[in-house]
Amino acid sequence: MKRYLLTIIFVLSVLRAHASEKEHVCSGHHAFGISNVPTHVKDSALLLYDVHFYGIDLEVNDTSTYIKGSTQILVSALEQIDELVFELSINMTVDSIFIDGEKVPAYSHGNDLVKITPDVPLEEGRHFSTKIFYHGTGGKNSIFSGISNRFDSFWGKHVTYTLSEPFHALDWFACKQVLTDKADSAHVYITTTDRLKAGSIGLLAGVDSLPGNRLTHKWETHYPIAFYLLSMSVSEYDEYSFYIHPEQSPDSFLFQNYIYDSPSYLLENKDDIDATGDMMNLFAWIFGNYPFWQEKYGHCVAPMGVGMEHQTMTTLVNFGFNLVAHELAHQWFGDNVTCASWQDIWINEGFASYGEYLALEYLDSKKEADFWMLRAHERVFTEPEGSVYIPEEDATDEFRIFSSALSYKKGAALLHMIRYELNDDSLFYMTLKSFQEQFADSVATGHDFLMVLNEISGRSFDWFFDQWYYGQGYPVFNFNWWQTSDSLIILADQRGSSSATPFFRTSLDIGLILEDGLDTSIQVNYDSPTKRIQIPMNQKVRDVVADPLNWIVDISQVIHRYVTNAYFSVSPNPFQDELNIVFNSGDAEREIILTDINGRVVDRTFSSYGTVSLHTHDLAQAVYLLQVIVGNESYTAKVIRQ
Repeated sequence: MKRYLLTIIFVLSVLRAHASEKEHVCSGHHAFGISNVPTHVKDSALLLYDVHFYGIDLEVNDTSTYIKGSTQILVSALEQIDELVFELSINMTVDSIFIDGEKVPAYSHGNDLVKITPDVPLEEGRHFSTKIFYHGTGGKNSIFSGISNRFDSFWGKHVTYTLSEPFHALDWFACKQVLTDKADSAHVYITTTDRLKAGSIGLLAGVDSLPGNRLTHKWETHYPIAFYLLSMSVSEYDEYSFYIHPEQSPDSFLFQNYIYDSPSYLLENKDDIDATGDMMNLFAWIFGNYPFWQEKYGHCVAPMGVGMEHQTMTTLVNFGFNLVAHELAHQWFGDNVTCASWQDIWINEGFASYGEYLALEYLDSKKEADFWMLRAHERVFTEPEGSVYIPEEDATDEFRIFSSALSYKKGAALLHMIRYELNDDSLFYMTLKSFQEQFADSVATGHDFLMVLNEISGRSFDWFFDQWYYGQGYPVFNFNWWQTSDSLIILADQRGSSSATPFFRTSLDIGLILEDGLDTSIQVNYDSPTKRIQIPMNQKVRDVVADPLNWIVDISQVIHRYVTNAYFSVSPNPFQDELNIVFNSGDAEREIILTDINGRVVDRTFSSYGTVSLHTHDLAQAVYLLQVIVGNESYTAKVIRQ
C-alpha cells in the first residue's frame, strides 16, 4: 500500500471580494492517494475534488441548536466537474450559494446533499471557492448528532456543542465527509452574545465586537484536519489557561481550558485539569512530540456524557483521569494520524484506549494499570465473535464502529499483546513514534501500522494481524498438569471462541508456584492446537497458573491431576451470578475454594455431590482462581466474573 506524507504548505490569498468578505484560495493538490481503502460516500461526485480549506462562520446561542451563517470551501477539481456536490443536512435551509464570488442560479438540496450545476463545467485542476449560506435547527437529539444543546443541571449551564464523528458534520456545516481528504487549514468563526464564550480548534485569532452586544470568536488552525475534528462549544465559560513545555517539544505552547464560570468549578477541578501536563509529557516521550505544539491543546466542558478529541481542543464532560488521557492520546492517534476508513477505527480508538493504560502505568501505579487491562479483557469476553477490524458490511453501522468491546478494549489489548511479543519496550515505543512520523498529518490503515511494525522489529507480524486484527474471538485453553519424580508435565489444548478463528498462535507465560514459596514462570510458544510440555523439575509444584500477568486475551482452565482421567468443568466462564461446577468423577467429598488473584479466599464450600453451584452475585468483576481439593488431589481453574 502506498504511503503519503503530506508536505504541502498551503497559501491563502485574496481571490475576489463578495459582500466585503475575503475569499480564500490555496495552492497544491494533496488528497491522499491510498489504494484499496473503502470509501463510503453518499454520492460519488464527492470524490471529484480535493478540499483545501473550510471557513465556517455561524451565529450560535447556548439554548438551542439553531444556527445561521455560511461555510466557505476551497477546493481543486481532480477531474472535470459537471455537478458539484457537498453534504449538508436537509434540516438546514440553503439561502444562497456562490462560486468564486458569483451567485449560483441552479442548485438542489435533498437527501442531505447540495448539488450545484455551474454554468460552465469546472475543468480539471481548477482551484475555486464555494460559499454556502444557510440557516436552521441542526442535529438529531440523539447520541449521534452533529450539533447538540444540553443543560448541565449540576452546574446550571446551557451548552451548545458539536460532535461530528463519524457521519454528522453535515448537521452543522457544509462539507465533504471523506476521511482521506483532510483540509489544509480551517477557520471556525462563532458569533454569540457577549455573555458567552465559544471554544474551538486552533488559536483564537481575535474577538470582534459587533452591534447588539455580540461578539465573534475567530478560531483558526493551519494544521491539516479531518472534517469530523472541526468543532465548537458555546456556553457561559471562564478561561483557565497556562503554558506547558514538554521535554520533547521545541517550545512551550498554550494549554487552554474553557470551563463553566461557576465560582467553585475551577476549585473542584483544578488538580485534575493540571494533571494533563504530566500526561502531555508522558505521551510526548512515548509517541513523539505533541503534533500541534505551534497552536495549543485544551478542553471545552460540555454535558455530553463522553469526550471527543477535537483537534487541539477536546470537548468533554469532566476531567476524569482515564477520559482526559484517552482524549489526549487521540491527538496523536486519530487527529495527527487518522484512520483512513472507519473500518480501521482501531487506529483511533484502540490506540487512545491504550493511552489510558499507559497513563495509569506511568503516572499512577502498575497495579491500577493491570486492573484496567483486566477489566478490558472482561469486556472483550462479552464478544466471543467479531474482529477489531470492521467488516465491510458493518462499515456504516455507528454502534459497530464504536464497539466498546472490540474497537476500544480489544483494540487496546491488541497493542498490549504486541508489546508482549516484542518483549522490548524501547522497540515498542520506537514503533509508535515511527508510525507517527511516517503518517503525520495524514491517514493510515491497520495494514500500514503492520508494515511499520514489521519494519522496526525486523520480524513479520502478519500472522498476528491475521488472527487478532482481522480474525475473530480469542483463545480458550485447557491445561492438565502433573509431576513425575523429575519432571513437570503440562498438556495443553486450545480452541478459538469463534469458529472463524479456530486457533491462535501465541506466546503464553505459565506461572509455577513452588512448595518452597518461590514463584517462577516459563514462556511457551503455541504453534499448534495441542502441546505437551515437559520441564525438568525436582521441586514440588503447588500450582500452575496460565498467563499470570494477564498479557493475553484468553480464558484458561488449569487442572492439577494425579490420575490422568480425573477433571472437572466450570460454566459459564465468564460467569455472572452463578458458577456451575461438574465433576466427571462423580460424587466424592471435596473442598471447593474460590480466591482472588491476590490469594484472598472469597468463598469456601464442602460438597460430596457431582454438581455444585456457587452463588456469586456479590463478587466484584475480576479474575478468580477456583481450586478443588479431593483427598490428595488438587485441581485449579481460572474463572472470570463479568
